[in-house]
Amino acid sequence: MNNEVYTTNRNELMHQRLQAWLRENKSDDVEYLGYYDDVLGQPNYWYRIGKYDVTVDCIEDITLAEEE
Repeated sequence: MNNEVYTTNRNELMHQRLQAWLRENKSDDVEYLGYYDDVLGQPNYWYRIGKYDVTVDCIEDITLAEEE
């Protein structure tokens, strides 16, 4: 399997999962920032997670934390 195709598909799927999660949940810790070039010059989806701006390929999974 071509790694570029796998990475693109995985990134697109994670982006779609995050978009669905953002539509269904309110969070001050997760924000979609847009689609623009990363540090390597490759277009990518960007999110703010907490105080960090990260590309979607840095996000491994979505897990809800229980509020205490």
